[in-house]
Amino acid sequence: MSRTQIWTTGAALAACLVLTACGDDQPDPESSSTPSPTSSAESSDPAPTDTASALPETASDLVGTWRDDAADWTAYFEDDGTFTWDYQGNVDFLTGSYTLEDGVVTFAGLDGNDLVGQVTPEGLVFDLGTLTRR
Repeated sequence: MSRTQIWTTGAALAACLVLTACGDDQPDPESSSTPSPTSSAESSDPAPTDTASALPETASDLVGTWRDDAADWTAYFEDDGTFTWDYQGNVDFLTGSYTLEDGVVTFAGLDGNDLVGQVTPEGLVFDLGTLTRR
């Protein structure tokens, strides 16, 4: 067999494999083009939102680990309204309580200092950096 025949046969075989992988000729009953009946209330409702990517609105939405790699800062929000920070290699650097009201996050440190930040689509923005959920 010549090289041209080998290449032609290989190309034809590859095309057959691609076409076979694309599926069969039978229509999928679930993807029918016939619209299903819906009420006017259902059709006007917005699409459901992904709760994992929704902005935090209440203090309980913050529970978990948040991190800013550039600042080497990790905040652990507990469900009892307390927090702990690890900061630049110092474990338990700061502890205290936190609140979230009207998009404003406040860390009230047990050292008497407060740090206030803003909830944004990028994360929790503070002067120290921007914390994102981990």
